Amino acid sequence: MIRLFLPDSPDLAKGVSIVLPPDPSRYLGAVMRKGPGDEILVFNGRDGEWLARIDAVGKKSVTLIADRRTRPQPQGQGPVLLVALIKRARLATIVEKATELGASKVQLLITHRSNSDHTNVERLTLIAREAAEQTERLDVPEILAPVKLDRLLDGLDYSAVFFGDEDSTHEDDKATLSMLKAVEGSDPDRAAILIGPEGGFDDDERQRLRALPNVHPVNLGPRILRADTAAISALTLFQAAAGDWT
Repeated sequence: MIRLFLPDSPDLAKGVSIVLPPDPSRYLGAVMRKGPGDEILVFNGRDGEWLARIDAVGKKSVTLIADRRTRPQPQGQGPVLLVALIKRARLATIVEKATELGASKVQLLITHRSNSDHTNVERLTLIAREAAEQTERLDVPEILAPVKLDRLLDGLDYSAVFFGDEDSTHEDDKATLSMLKAVEGSDPDRAAILIGPEGGFDDDERQRLRALPNVHPVNLGPRILRADTAAISALTLFQAAAGDWT
């Protein structure tokens, strides 16, 4: 069944009328050829998932009537993914898979080795929205505009941050643990996963990360992973150990 994310809809309740914006109206009426009486599922990230019936199809808008709630809104939010900017196609893959894997937000980062300092956040938000609609997720992760890693670390506000550290040769006392072991007991709603750019963090960034008390270096396995593979692997391991897969 068709699912639509309607972030600007009124609060969903039985009998509520919803006038769709032009794009979803065109999709339902012109593309999918839906008409009065047809059923779809809708969600707004606040009120759970609702079965709605098409009430009217006009030239510029479609009107729905909410009928019944099919699923309540989950309470948990999931971890935040902090990820350095990489090539466009691979970054799009990260956003799509982070949505599927339950990340609550994706914060884009500019690091010393980033090969870009900007990206199309609107496009990435659309990718996240489509992934949520297709995978029965009841909210859509926020995609946050790029900030410099140094600025993020100045105001770090997570109970724990786990960053992929492929370099295990350090003189400090902070052990690099496996991801599964490091995240045991973590609060998934206050934790973040940090993934660097292709080529990894430079020495200054790595030293600063390892010096912060709530930042934990983790090992993602014996092979060097591309940034997109590392992000997907880290989120998968986190959800298996401390997230909504347990």
